[in-house]
Amino acid sequence: MIKEFVIDLFCGAGGTSTGVHLANCTTTVAACVNHDIKAVESHRMNHPKAKHFIEDIRNPEVVFLLKLRVNALRKLYPNCIITIWASLECTNFSKAKGGLPRDADSRTLAEHLFMYLESLNPDYLMIENVMEFMSWGPLDKNGRPVSIKRGTDYLRWVENVKGYGYNFDWKELNAADFGAYTSRRRYFAQFAKGELPISWPEQTHCKNPDKETDLSRKPLKKWKAVKEVLNFENVGKSIFLRKKPLVENTLKRIYAGLIKFVADGDESFLLKYNSTSKSGKHSPPGVNDPCPTVATQNRLGIIKMEFLQSYYGNGNAHSISQPCPTVSTKDRFAKVGMHFIEQQYGNSTPKEVTAPLNTITNNPKFALVSTKPWSHHYILNPQFGNVGNSIEKPCPTVIARQDKKPLGIISCETGSGLSIVVYPEDTPTMIKIKKFMAHFGIIDIKMRMLEVNELLQIQGFPKNYVLTGTQTDKKKFIGNSVEVTTAKKLFESHYKSLLQFFEDKVAA
Repeated sequence: MIKEFVIDLFCGAGGTSTGVHLANCTTTVAACVNHDIKAVESHRMNHPKAKHFIEDIRNPEVVFLLKLRVNALRKLYPNCIITIWASLECTNFSKAKGGLPRDADSRTLAEHLFMYLESLNPDYLMIENVMEFMSWGPLDKNGRPVSIKRGTDYLRWVENVKGYGYNFDWKELNAADFGAYTSRRRYFAQFAKGELPISWPEQTHCKNPDKETDLSRKPLKKWKAVKEVLNFENVGKSIFLRKKPLVENTLKRIYAGLIKFVADGDESFLLKYNSTSKSGKHSPPGVNDPCPTVATQNRLGIIKMEFLQSYYGNGNAHSISQPCPTVSTKDRFAKVGMHFIEQQYGNSTPKEVTAPLNTITNNPKFALVSTKPWSHHYILNPQFGNVGNSIEKPCPTVIARQDKKPLGIISCETGSGLSIVVYPEDTPTMIKIKKFMAHFGIIDIKMRMLEVNELLQIQGFPKNYVLTGTQTDKKKFIGNSVEVTTAKKLFESHYKSLLQFFEDKVAA
């Protein structure tokens, strides 16, 4: 049996380590290094047998301590394989930086790996980074890449690593191609000592299996849909009822998503909406008046009645398509929808929520039923002007800055017989959204950010994976992590090739 030990540099909260330990192999994560105390604590809670170092990888003392550990492993297991995994910090290579200046010190972290190679002499060095890592080159005096020298530092670095006696290969791997819930694309490189093999996992999934024509391999499955791990019970808050109105850029992204995922990319409804009637008058009124009722399309046949109920004075009901009555100092309004109480015993019939409830038994059997025809959902992606993603496809890449650019989910509630109110303070995009709603029979649009549990599963972590810190910390750890499924498949392929290599060596 092969004994392989991994040293996980930039281990974070444990994406690579989790992939290793979920893989069908005997490989073990022996040591981990990261400067973030909370991230390492999360790693320790899930991988308690690994030795943890809360240090910057540039600290020579870490190299000395790791050397002691590696020497001990090699003494105990003379033929063991030592692998260094380095998920190099990618912020200052990624195109997410746009035209912003780069941090030259951060971009040289790869150079500090040489002291690990010299001291530990690993059998393998594996690298994970963004694809832009290959464009690594010098910066000008303003901290911006010199375009004519793109990639020169990367090529020099590869040759220097190979100079330590390693063979080299690299691949761009898309996590969705291996059954992940995200289409995260990353650069992976392997440096192998001497005759040791380099192996890559076989693709198991693809975007369009019907168009796959390679008969030399097993049929590929369709990419997994992110909807499989989303919590649709939580639809979030209405975009119209927020204490702080959404900014125009967010509204633009929402509108772009509506066009793409609800209208199938067809924006011609605006022409129809603004067309003139037979009398020659424009069908929509001015922006200070309510829009007329728009008939629901045949495919939107669900009825949802809503009104505003006031709870002061005589407590009248008010149409939600009309201005709201005077708002008192206390919140005494409730938006009422189609709800009823299901009484689940005997021959009981459903009970309306406006009447007294029947006797509550020792074993209560009541259930609140709400008609929530949420017929459209899509992922809101605020990165790089992205319009979003269909929930039928893998999730876009989860980045660390979920506090600044969080992934969200948009839910559209459909119905009929509604009127849409356009107010003077509505922005141009909000007006377009309301016209869209009127045309497609949408009663409400709700939005929320993706939850930690959803992000964990999207990134391939088990449901029971434990993270410490605030919600912001946890989302950052997930966004910084290596996608687990990709790491798992990579190490399974790697281990299988090692087994075959040593079997052939014994046979020879």
